[in-house]
Amino acid sequence: MTKVSSQTVSFTDTLREEQQERFPLLSEVTKGYVADPLALMRTMDDEDGITVPCALPDSMWQSLPKMIRDVLALYEDPDIRTMLLAAMMPTLGSAMSNVRVRHERKLYSLGMMHICVGPSASGKGAVGDVASLVSDINEIVCAESAQEMADYRKRLKRYARLSKQREGEARRDTSQLIDINDIAEEVDEPQPPLRRTHSLPAKTTAANYYKLLYANGPYISYLFVPELAELNAADRTAFGDFKYMMLAAQNEETLHTARKTDDEDYRIERTRLAFVATGTMSAVQVFIPNLEDGLSTRFIYHNLPGKSTMRDEMDEATAEAMNIVYGNQRERLTALWEALRVYDGKPEEELPRLMLSNEQREYINKFYSQLLSFITIISPENGLRSPIVRSRLNLYRMLMIIALLRRYDGAVTAEEVVADTVITIDDDDLRWGLTYIFYLTMQTSSLYSRLRPEEKKERKQGAKISPLFLLQMLPNQFTTAEAEKIGKELGISPRTISKHLNTLVSNDSLKRPYNGHYVKVGKKDKKTKPAA
Repeated sequence: MTKVSSQTVSFTDTLREEQQERFPLLSEVTKGYVADPLALMRTMDDEDGITVPCALPDSMWQSLPKMIRDVLALYEDPDIRTMLLAAMMPTLGSAMSNVRVRHERKLYSLGMMHICVGPSASGKGAVGDVASLVSDINEIVCAESAQEMADYRKRLKRYARLSKQREGEARRDTSQLIDINDIAEEVDEPQPPLRRTHSLPAKTTAANYYKLLYANGPYISYLFVPELAELNAADRTAFGDFKYMMLAAQNEETLHTARKTDDEDYRIERTRLAFVATGTMSAVQVFIPNLEDGLSTRFIYHNLPGKSTMRDEMDEATAEAMNIVYGNQRERLTALWEALRVYDGKPEEELPRLMLSNEQREYINKFYSQLLSFITIISPENGLRSPIVRSRLNLYRMLMIIALLRRYDGAVTAEEVVADTVITIDDDDLRWGLTYIFYLTMQTSSLYSRLRPEEKKERKQGAKISPLFLLQMLPNQFTTAEAEKIGKELGISPRTISKHLNTLVSNDSLKRPYNGHYVKVGKKDKKTKPAA
């Protein structure tokens, strides 16, 4: 049975009077969605002892655009519905590549990142349904890429035939000496196109991610990972710089990678990535070891509670209705994506972009000022300032998605949605977005309370940590002092750290180039030991 946390209820009671005096904007923003904004903070302890915020009230998702409402209406469980809403934002944003929002004097696309955290068999697998909304887009991009490759092969064959023909003519002409290579260069040799795909494969190397991001150019690449354990279990030398790529993607920073293999050199000026993943808390703990990791502030989180009772509600009629709804919305989203391609190649200043009024911007500034003060009171040690500041960019991105879909509801064709490059948002949708940011802040606070290093140490203290688990927590190159520092957070003594490092060196998982320094060894770099 789930129960309301008495500690949290008493806490909200003490805050209620303070909220009316010091944070009146919280009540004003959430008016119409919840009777009391602090009700969004009431948490429930599930049977595994994990504290998570409650589900969103029906009034919040019923006021959303039709595409989102139709999908969420398929699910009766309010917790599942709330989780899918968070997952839909990055998914929908990945299909709206040629639109921009302005934040701090820079234009950004709509790529967001989301992690759904929940116990095993909690229902978080429903996120895979949302990922299917962009499956048609991926098929179109892959088909276009395949056609580009077929055209390249035709041009390559023609180039080879022409080169042979001119080589034969040069040999017959003895009036002058002609360099055959010069003749071949009279026709430019075609270059192979980069293979493109909208949806990135979950199991591949970080180097291939760079290649695919580079090939997709201005479009947002969509990465769906059904379980974070897939990334955690991957070869660390292959995925070593994957987190760095995600760090750059949040603010669309420049990525540059160069490899000796085939002289590969990729420079991505604006990294655009939408990321949706699910995982248990233990998988998140490995993926994001602690708050100081920095990667933690890039995500939208949803903490899905475990349920003591699970029942199968998917009968034949429900499955058929789901196929119809998802098929219709997938078709509408693909049409919108194709309509936005009319802006391909145009300067960013000419792309459709969100335009907020001065009054709306001032309203947002006051809200965030009060929210930061509010969080300082309820959770001074949780380190939430950074994710709250970063959430402003995600707020603009979600407002743009809602505004475009709202236009789509009243439009005859998808082309009408982007006929005007200035996209505005009404005050009701702005209040909805701020209310949702407040709720996501509570979600983040819940997850951060389990990522704090001191709590992790208490949880791991005395537990048996294997050498392989320690290896996952270590960077590609490190010193003994760095390993001991990480071991201290995990509750491992320096003596045990030394023992584990020697074990990893003996089984060729680590190399020790010189005393006190270690380097991880990739699978293909390991030596095969002779049989005894």
